[in-house]
Amino acid sequence: MKINAHRLVSELFVASIVGALGCQSSATNPKLEPPALPAWIVDRGAIETMHESAPLLVDTQQAKTVPNEMAAAAQEPATPAWPEGPKSKMLPSGLYNPMPGGVISGYRADTGLDVMGIKMPVHAIASGFIDYAETGHTLWTGPRDTANCVRIELDEPIAYRGRKITHVYYAHLSKLVHVQPEGQSPRTRVEAGDLLGVSGVANGSWHLHLGFLLDGEVEQYRGTFLYEDEIRDVMGGYRNGNRLPKE
Repeated sequence: MKINAHRLVSELFVASIVGALGCQSSATNPKLEPPALPAWIVDRGAIETMHESAPLLVDTQQAKTVPNEMAAAAQEPATPAWPEGPKSKMLPSGLYNPMPGGVISGYRADTGLDVMGIKMPVHAIASGFIDYAETGHTLWTGPRDTANCVRIELDEPIAYRGRKITHVYYAHLSKLVHVQPEGQSPRTRVEAGDLLGVSGVANGSWHLHLGFLLDGEVEQYRGTFLYEDEIRDVMGGYRNGNRLPKE
């Protein structure tokens, strides 16, 4: 093939000039390339995929606790309330009248305070929870005795000579407003002044036997309860033969 030498020389000369100018331009004004971006920023599909698959930030402890608490609240039975009825009034001591119109009677060695009265209403002296309201819990269970008893754990213990009266019990009732076996859960709540029942008889005598128990001890042995005169002191300094206010 015949080559045009003159044309070839011309093309080579032009190419050398352009190449020289190109190198000079690159050296004088270098071209700045943008930094490479991560593929996940450039790839929109990758962004959407990551967003859909990313786990949510969840407090697993709270997620477990909240449903458990809700379930427990739904399953826990409500505290039963004592039946509504007439209430007694507050005494000057701050306690409520246990048997309006009853006569204070007893003796020093007695394990509780006797309040004489035939079939008279008996009331809670303070608010609390019923431990039991049923037949039993007394030594007097003969055929002529009325053996219904109530014991209440007080909401607020009563301070007395460095001790605390935590429980109050009522013995020899002829009738109960409400029956609750010992050990029932939840226990029934009673408010101060609520009607508990009606006074009854024991050992041939119509009366209410009112006992105060100390420091959470519910079994009666020496040092766990107040004697008759001490209970009179707590109730407001009553003497034997005094009558509780009628209502």
